[in-house]
Amino acid sequence: MNFKEKLAKFFAGRYGGDSLNTVLNAFSVAALIAAVIVFGASGTAAAKVISLILWLVSLGLLGLGLFRTFSRNLTARRAEYEWYRSHIAAPIAKRRREARTRREQSATHRFFKCPGCGQTVRVPKGKGKIRITCPKCGKVFEKKS
Repeated sequence: MNFKEKLAKFFAGRYGGDSLNTVLNAFSVAALIAAVIVFGASGTAAAKVISLILWLVSLGLLGLGLFRTFSRNLTARRAEYEWYRSHIAAPIAKRRREARTRREQSATHRFFKCPGCGQTVRVPKGKGKIRITCPKCGKVFEKKS
């Protein structure tokens, strides 16, 4: 049996990688780089302690990523990934989509926050002073478009 077959046999039934592992690894590398920068920037005892803490955080994140990769408990790892996707990744993606849409529409529309409920209301540009009715709470307010 060659090395490739042994490796395939080892990984059979293990969880492997996903985007949560990628994020964990990225934060691990970022914490490690921050630890090196903090340690090199100042030779004080406080900088050394902060550097040590960042190094331990980096090591912990790397260990968690490796644990998830080699785990045989597929159900638990999928549940972790679904939680990450629904509570962290999806809201970030939604905010990025909304920001892109708003940037694209900023040439033809203005955006205002309702003073009553905080809902963002989109109105066409160049219409002068207009009365805006919030679609969520019904509050009427005036703004210059």
